[in-house]
Amino acid sequence: MATIKDIADEVGISKAAVSRILNRKGSFSPDTIAKVEKVARKLNYASTAMLQQEATESTRLIAAIFPPAEFPYYGYLSALLEKEAYDYGYNLMLCGSLFDREKEEECYRYLREKRICGILLGSYTYDATMLSSQDFPVVTIGYKLAKNIPAVRTDNYSIGRIAAKHLLSKGCKKLLYITGYLGGPKEDLRYKGFAEELALRQCESWIYEINMDMQLVNDFSGIISQMILEHPDADGVFAETDALAMNCIQIYLGLGYRIPQDLKVIGYGNLQFSIFSNPQLTLVQENTKEIARKAISLLIEMIETGKNGSQSLPQEIIVPVSLNERKTT
Repeated sequence: MATIKDIADEVGISKAAVSRILNRKGSFSPDTIAKVEKVARKLNYASTAMLQQEATESTRLIAAIFPPAEFPYYGYLSALLEKEAYDYGYNLMLCGSLFDREKEEECYRYLREKRICGILLGSYTYDATMLSSQDFPVVTIGYKLAKNIPAVRTDNYSIGRIAAKHLLSKGCKKLLYITGYLGGPKEDLRYKGFAEELALRQCESWIYEINMDMQLVNDFSGIISQMILEHPDADGVFAETDALAMNCIQIYLGLGYRIPQDLKVIGYGNLQFSIFSNPQLTLVQENTKEIARKAISLLIEMIETGKNGSQSLPQEIIVPVSLNERKTT
């Protein structure tokens, strides 16, 4: 059976554009519409399109499972995902996860009842086998959960290396790394890249961890204060998220440090939130729009081809990052 991708490849436009034309959405030239409809008829896609038109809205749902509202990043990502899903003719249902096994099971039962088409998972799960055994396709965002579940994530190893290289290029010699990564430093590719780059330069570094409970209430000050007391002469900090970096800036400034003269700070994230930092935060910048586009595109392809977990699909899509130097380095 032909798919939207087959039509898009032949016409030479995006899958999202083909989906919108077939679902009578958006504004396209008559010539483009005619080409899409001609190729759809040639590939016998019309019957599939008619079934889609007859389907109820509840059968064209994608669920996105993210941590709760205390994490503002996921509100921004959800908006991007919703726009991408709409372009394919799907609706997005948002679900919150509190890292609770029983709530996870309830959530999956509820989603089956709603006849969702697929899941985008940006929250951690306690049981990967439970998720991979569901009868709908799953794509994780931000991390690789299991071998048979495709993932879209940033190049985490490069994040750490870029941050370390930048701080070192600014003359930093005693560096701190602060993280809230759930799997701990041994599984954190950002820390691996950071530590390996410093090892090449024979520079000192110390790592500080915050736990998930702290993240849920945004209470980082205790760990940051401890970090400063134990290493008052540190001259560079890499914070794993922009929220952590902005908290570091606030506390260091409150203690009389000058940024960037006495201490240089770099974080990881996007401009949506770090724009509120003062001074403006230097970032290893995530391409959140590209993550949303890739995640939706991959999940729709799994839904429409039925290739759930198929080896013919990419099992991991890694989105590059870039350095955005601003006022804190």
